[in-house]
Amino acid sequence: MNIFSKTLYWFYKLSWKKVVGLGMLALAIAVVPVSLQSVTNQTRTKSQAALIHPSVQPITQEFKTPQGPPKIYLVDHFFGKVGDSVLIHGENLGGLHGESWVSLGGIKIEEENLVSWTGSYIEFKVPTGARSGRVEINILGQKTSWPGMFFVVDESTTTEVNLIKNQNNLDQAVLTGINLEKGQELLVWLLIINGESELKLTAASNVRISSSIIKMPLGRIYEVKLSLRENLTKSSIQQAVDLLTVTKTENQLVGIARAELSTADDKIIPLKINPLYVSF
Repeated sequence: MNIFSKTLYWFYKLSWKKVVGLGMLALAIAVVPVSLQSVTNQTRTKSQAALIHPSVQPITQEFKTPQGPPKIYLVDHFFGKVGDSVLIHGENLGGLHGESWVSLGGIKIEEENLVSWTGSYIEFKVPTGARSGRVEINILGQKTSWPGMFFVVDESTTTEVNLIKNQNNLDQAVLTGINLEKGQELLVWLLIINGESELKLTAASNVRISSSIIKMPLGRIYEVKLSLRENLTKSSIQQAVDLLTVTKTENQLVGIARAELSTADDKIIPLKINPLYVSF
C-alpha cells in the first residue's frame, strides 16, 4: 500500500470514531461509535465527522493554480442540518478567489460560511435558509457539480438508511431503511477504503439489485441500485426493514457515501443516516 492510501485509511478510520484527546490517536480503534438520537441533536460542526478527514486549514488567500478542470469526487456527508460542516473532496479546486465560488441548491455559499479551501478540498457550513440540491463549484469560470443530491434535513426528515453491523460477524453489515413509503428505487454509494477484494452484496427478498464499481483517488465505490416493492416500503413505516447484506474482507473499511430514494415519477425523497458515524 502506498503512503497516500495509508494516509486515507488512517483519516477514514479516525473520523468515524469518537476520539478521546488529540494525543491518544492510538486508542481510536477502541472507542465506541457515536449514535445520534435525532437530527435535531448535535450532528457535526467540524470536518472530523467526515468519512475522510483531511488536515483542515483556515481560509487564506493562498491560491494553487489548477492544472486542469475542477473535479468533485465526494461530498461528505451528503446530508446535514443548518450549521453542519460539509467537505468537498476533489482536484484542481484552486483556493479562495474572487472569481471562484461554491453553491448549494443554486445559492452561492458566502465567505462567512467557508471554513477551508485548498486545491484538493473545500469545507463549508450549511447556511441558514439552505435548501436541498446539487453542490456546484466554479473555479475561475470552470464549473462542475457532484452527481449526487445534498439533503438539508431537519426534524421533519424521517426517511433513513443505515448500516447495522452484525455483532456475530464483524465483516458483515445489513443496510436497512425506515419510512421508505412511496420510494421505488434506492441508489447507494458504498465507499471502500483499503484492500482490493470485492464486496459480497446479497439483496433481501422483495428487492432487486444491480451494481457497478467506480474507481476514484479516494477509494472504490460500489454504486448499488435497489428496486423496492410496494409491500416492502409500506412495511417500513415507523420500523426498519432489511434491504441488503454487505460482506467485506477483514481489512476493508466500508461506509455510505451517497444515498437517494426516488419515486415512480422520479422525485427524490430527502433522507439521512442515523446514527451519523457508521462504518464497518
